[in-house]
Amino acid sequence: MAQLFLIRTTTEDDWERVRELRIENATDNPISYGATSEFTLRMTESDWRLRAKRGDGPDSTSVAAIERVSGRWVGMMSAQHGDVDGVTPVLTGVYVSPDFRGRRHGIADALLEHVVDWAARRGSTLRLYVYEHAVPAMRFYSRQGFHPTGRYRPLQLLGDRRPGNQTMRLLEMSRALQP
Repeated sequence: MAQLFLIRTTTEDDWERVRELRIENATDNPISYGATSEFTLRMTESDWRLRAKRGDGPDSTSVAAIERVSGRWVGMMSAQHGDVDGVTPVLTGVYVSPDFRGRRHGIADALLEHVVDWAARRGSTLRLYVYEHAVPAMRFYSRQGFHPTGRYRPLQLLGDRRPGNQTMRLLEMSRALQP
């Protein structure tokens, strides 16, 4: 039912909608967002504008799923060209509102399709990090052709002053891209 949703890149002018959805994300699942809800709530308008304009960035993208009838933002995904682990594109900021999750809605599939198209113009591989116990997310990524690389990193949420939790890890997964 993807036709019930508009998928588009975000712009700086979307900062309030990005903030609203990311606060929902940090409240629903801080691990998925990568930041504590306290940290997220303290972010400034400037911080949100920066995140929103990633959709227009030369080395990043950010796409949103917007319900056509209500205009409600129900999902987002972002990607960037490289990170501390390499220069290949990296999928980040994956979130779909709880009442819009699952294959019957197709939101995550549609968002990922846009990110994959973006990443394929920048590299031959798309990587991501997922919480190693997030079974539904790992099933989704596996269905989309991602495979574990064997590399892990400690889970560290923005705003959490404790050192990275060595017992809670993020698993790197990757998939080959076709040009």
